[in-house]
Amino acid sequence: MMKPFALTAIVAVLLHAPAWSAEAPSVDSIKAVAGGYAGQLKNGLLEQMSKNGPEGGITACSATAAQLGAETSAKTGWSIKRVSSKARNPLAMPDAYEQEVLNGFEKEIASGKEGASRYEVVREGGVRYARFMKAIRIEPMCLTCHGEEVPPNVERKLSEKYPHDPALGYKVGDLRGALSVKVKLD
Repeated sequence: MMKPFALTAIVAVLLHAPAWSAEAPSVDSIKAVAGGYAGQLKNGLLEQMSKNGPEGGITACSATAAQLGAETSAKTGWSIKRVSSKARNPLAMPDAYEQEVLNGFEKEIASGKEGASRYEVVREGGVRYARFMKAIRIEPMCLTCHGEEVPPNVERKLSEKYPHDPALGYKVGDLRGALSVKVKLD
């Protein structure tokens, strides 16, 4: 279920920048939609972890993220998802553009930059797209499922769900991936 803030942000964007127009939406519009998605996901993660422990967090990070992305995409016409070079879920694998941006974010973070994002209009396969990406950094709560030492019950659940899991061994502040928004303009 969409939260009122996120729904308001999405409606505002739809009224001011149609998803299939030739004009790229403003970066503020894209950030509002992306922020609504990210806020709902984080709130859902915190809620599931408080109710069901880390195992609930695993569900929130997989199923809830996909559901929120689909709901947001249905309302805006935009693709919105999380991507990572070390994706647990194959659906979170970056495309060529996303991988290039992730590589750039890695360098920016290594040089000490706190936040990293990119917004530009690109041409892919003869079609113009507005693309926005914002880095996702590892926070302390992420270490339960992505850290160097994962509790045995979490490790067991992760190995059942993701038998070839590359998304472990992170430290606070590391680049986990990015939020990616793609808007078709033509």
